[in-house]
Amino acid sequence: MPKPKEHFIPVGREKLLECLPGFENCSPTDQKNLEEFFELISSALHKQYHERQIRVQKIYEPLDPDSVIILKDPDTKKSSEVFTELIEILGNANYRKLSTDELETAVDNATALGLKMKVDFSLFDELHVYGRGDEIQTWTKKSWWKFFKEEQFDVEVYQRLVIAFRLKDHEKIPKEQSSSFVYLKSFKGIPHSDLHALLPGTQIKMSLLDRGKIIIPALSGIVLSIVKIVRLMVAVTIIATLANFIKFWVIPAGIIYYVIKGFLNYKKTKDKYQLNLTRHLYFQNLNNNSGVLLRLLHEAEFQDYREMVIAYFLVWKNKKTGINAEQIHEDAEKSLKEVIELDINFEAEGALAKLEQLGTVKNEKGMWFPFPMEESMSKIKRSEELN
Repeated sequence: MPKPKEHFIPVGREKLLECLPGFENCSPTDQKNLEEFFELISSALHKQYHERQIRVQKIYEPLDPDSVIILKDPDTKKSSEVFTELIEILGNANYRKLSTDELETAVDNATALGLKMKVDFSLFDELHVYGRGDEIQTWTKKSWWKFFKEEQFDVEVYQRLVIAFRLKDHEKIPKEQSSSFVYLKSFKGIPHSDLHALLPGTQIKMSLLDRGKIIIPALSGIVLSIVKIVRLMVAVTIIATLANFIKFWVIPAGIIYYVIKGFLNYKKTKDKYQLNLTRHLYFQNLNNNSGVLLRLLHEAEFQDYREMVIAYFLVWKNKKTGINAEQIHEDAEKSLKEVIELDINFEAEGALAKLEQLGTVKNEKGMWFPFPMEESMSKIKRSEELN
């Protein structure tokens, strides 16, 4: 099943103008007017998001585990408000919610290092996982069945990953991890198969092969030791000679050696996992808790800006005849494909709704037209109290 196209537009401000089809053919005066208009849209958006930030931080502050402000006990009833706001912000920042199938697949599959993990979902009162930017990376590994020859393999990776959860009161959860708080975590470059390793309460599960490497030699050693003891008791009447003593211990010692070797190999793989987890938490962790909110609000603001600029330009370009949302969707995706060589699912309807709210475009029987630019700029300045 093909994966859905990303909504995220990975383009900076300077490159954004190149994504506007035909912008380079506009007159210098039109280019200047458009750039000034886009800056006004940016200012209006920034003001809106600043007000949104104040509102969201006020809601989240009592539920932030990192807060140093002296407050009353956190009101867990407000956690639903935090999750509602967070999900909306994640949508604006063009993250997508990972489906139940994706989470179950990550749990069922081994990690990139070949370890099976066990996740106790009963620890969570609420859990949300969002990803953005699927890509394929090439890793290397050595396998014993290929005589430890280094080989390359492809790993599916989330460029960005956000995990939001609230825990239950549970004996497996340390007391300092209160169920009253809402925990937010963001990461970069996380393999799909390592997703569950970032959740609290995850444990390493020994595979049947790992258990066999330890248990089978141990059982064999016990059986062989019993057989040797019985034989030695029959063969030896009074005192065992040194030769018999050595003969008696050779096989058990060999078995013990293989048991220890199997355990050490498993422990070595487990240590690699712990090192990999440390790398995720230290080098690939972007933000925690309130820092996640601030980053997401920043990303959401600039995603809205990119979508609104592209949508407005296409409406302005077709100001005489008008243009429908579907055509904006197609033209925007075609232009983005040509410039950044990525298949983007452009959200025309959302961008048009925001532009309409600012009073810059209007809908007449399914066709979109721009208001005169000077009139639109005056409306924005009045409504947003911008100078």
